Amino acid sequence: MRGHGIGASGWRIILNIAGSLSKIGVSAAGRLSLKLLLVLEISFAGIYLALTRNLLVIYLASQGFDISEISLMLAASTILSSALSVILYKYPRFLTSHVKAKFMIFHASERIFWIPMIVFKEMAAISFFYAVVNLSSTVLGSFMNLLIYSSFDEAGVRDVTSKRTAAYNATNIIGSIAAIVLLAALPAGDKFAVIFTLGSLIGLLSTLMLLFMDMRHLEGAEIPKAVESPEQMFSISSFFLAFLISSNLLGIFWAPYLMNVLHAPDYVAAGMNFAATISSILGSLAWAKRSLKTFRIALGLSALTPLAAFLIPIPLAHIGISAFNGFAGTGAGFLGNFLFARYLRKFGAVRSSIMMSLLSNLSQLLAIPFGIFFGHMYLVLFLSVVVLILASMFLAFLTIPEVAVVPEHSARTYSYILYTSSLMGYSIAVETTKETVITSLRLLAFSLALILVYVIYRFLFFLAGL
Repeated sequence: MRGHGIGASGWRIILNIAGSLSKIGVSAAGRLSLKLLLVLEISFAGIYLALTRNLLVIYLASQGFDISEISLMLAASTILSSALSVILYKYPRFLTSHVKAKFMIFHASERIFWIPMIVFKEMAAISFFYAVVNLSSTVLGSFMNLLIYSSFDEAGVRDVTSKRTAAYNATNIIGSIAAIVLLAALPAGDKFAVIFTLGSLIGLLSTLMLLFMDMRHLEGAEIPKAVESPEQMFSISSFFLAFLISSNLLGIFWAPYLMNVLHAPDYVAAGMNFAATISSILGSLAWAKRSLKTFRIALGLSALTPLAAFLIPIPLAHIGISAFNGFAGTGAGFLGNFLFARYLRKFGAVRSSIMMSLLSNLSQLLAIPFGIFFGHMYLVLFLSVVVLILASMFLAFLTIPEVAVVPEHSARTYSYILYTSSLMGYSIAVETTKETVITSLRLLAFSLALILVYVIYRFLFFLAGL
């Protein structure tokens, strides 16, 4: 008997339908600018995310789920998304066939599966649908990065990235205001059903933008057998991962610290997010065309945020600190994106695209344990953020030639030493683990053999009547 899953034939039918729609879209779009479509896509996405993902924790809390249940759900979903990113990096060919059809399917899935969360209200069901949303988000993130990196040169990548960031933040503000109004105006029993459904439908408008994008150049995109400069990819990835972990970690505990320790009202915490979003728009415009050397300033300024947040006990001042962090953090985040754009020829567009999604998922996953193990130890948490930012600065200033404070040849040498040392350490760890497992299995087999011999001897003595 056949299973009830989609199966290979069903998957092919879906791809064919999506592919047919995409061809219609390309012909209807004519010469519409790809940059314009990418900005429109993220503009609708900004409202959609404000009405769905940004309200998830509030929705779960309204259903009576406690912090441990919510944290477990988020951690499980992040682990799955990180694992999927690793699989995509291992098998990147998935991203280079039926590109537009797959892109549209995962793009739409991420939006549609918010609706079942308000129908099936058990934690198991919500966890399943949220996992589908996050897994779809991982795949579409890789596709989006691939589209941008494969369609533009370095200057083009910088231009479209800055415009998309500004557009996203602007529409996210609109969506956040709409969410506040709807939460206040709608009756308690219906509010999340209306908001999530509305958010999903607006999100599908951004999926509609994909119809008009020409992605034919992505089909069969070349994937180098090996990265040309693996040490540079390792250095850039290490710097960016450390910075992203610091940002995610600060986002986890800053608002609780403000409310629980400084006893600030909730509107101050909300004001922090609003200020950071506004300043990020300004940061997108200010950092877009700067030389990469200038981004050392952004990294250095980012280290001041956790220090100021911990040392200044005035709650209202944290709104200004958050605005400062939004401006500096946007520049530091751009540095990672722009470095991958610069090294596209050596890294390959496909692997660079997947690596960006992988780093995003890993940074979220690695930030969670800090919150779990250190809880309300805010001094430790603030120091952890400072250390992570300093580590990202150390890696950037010593191993990445474009922003290094040492001569270029020294930066490349340090990058190679870091890569080979890490590779050697990894190999030793793998070998040690392998030998440990083998030794343990041998000891287990030896013990079982001794037990078996003992049982046989006891049985023989029993038969002999002794």
